[in-house]
Parts: sequence; C-alpha cells; structure tokens
Amino acid sequence: MHAPLTTGLTLMRQTLYMLNTNAKATPMKFVKLSQSEFEEIRKLYEGVMSQACYGLFFREGMILGEEIAKIALQEPEKYFEICGNLLRARGWVDNVVFQESTAVAEGSIEATQTANGAATCHRLRGIVRKIYEAQQHRKMHCEEIECVSKGDKHCVFKVEPIGSE
Repeated sequence: MHAPLTTGLTLMRQTLYMLNTNAKATPMKFVKLSQSEFEEIRKLYEGVMSQACYGLFFREGMILGEEIAKIALQEPEKYFEICGNLLRARGWVDNVVFQESTAVAEGSIEATQTANGAATCHRLRGIVRKIYEAQQHRKMHCEEIECVSKGDKHCVFKVEPIGSE
C-alpha cells in the first residue's frame, strides 16, 4: 500500500526544511505537470529531434538527480529512503525500491505505450544514475532493462560502476 499523497508532501516539506536550514539555501519552488502534458512534451521533442532527444532527457534527469542526492546525503543512513520519498513526492514514481545494483519503479510518469515498444523512462534513468553515483562516490552506468512502456510489469534500472576503482 502506498502512503497517502499528504504524507508524501509532508515528508518532502520536512526534507526540504532540512536543506533550507542552511543559511545560504534559497527557498525551492516546484512546477507540476500532468502525465498527458509530459507525454505531449516528449512527442514535441521526438518530432523535432527524433531519438536524439532521449540523451537530452537523460541529462535532464541527471541534473534533477543531483539535487535529490544532495538533499538525501544530509542523512546518509536514510539516503535511499529519502531519495524514494522525494521521487514519490515530486511525482516521478508511485513507488521505488533501491537495491544494491537495481532500482525498481512502479508508476513512472514517463512510462507510456509507444508505437515502437521502446523504454521511455530516460529522465528517471538519469535521476537513478545520479542517486547511485552520489551514494557510491563513483561514476555509474544505468540502463533501463525493463519498462512498462515495453509491456513489462515494472520499470527496472540496472546500475553498475564504470571502469575500475
């Protein structure tokens, strides 16, 4: 069972309050998009850039993931819990479970049926990569190995280190 939306929003406010207790921090503002608006934006980019836009979406996700990781690193013992709470509260997923080398997401806002049956969670893949990189303190590779857009039950991201330590 998922936590009610109000609980998620309360958790996000509490987490953001931790960040904003820093005297140099500026208040955060958020924008909400519907899933249909998100899908129309994806279609717009695909129409202009074809598949080249997927790399751009991935990079957008990395930027978003960096901020989420920065907030969560303030409490390293609850790192993945805070990351999950922020992803839920910000509407990226209904639920996410972080494991050693995989992240399993339910209800990704990017998951949508496509004509080509390809994975569509490019921004979420970038977010997941940055979350693991910040936690592991090293560069990581992240691949979406299952996606609801392809007919899979969940969106599953496999994360592994790049190169040797």
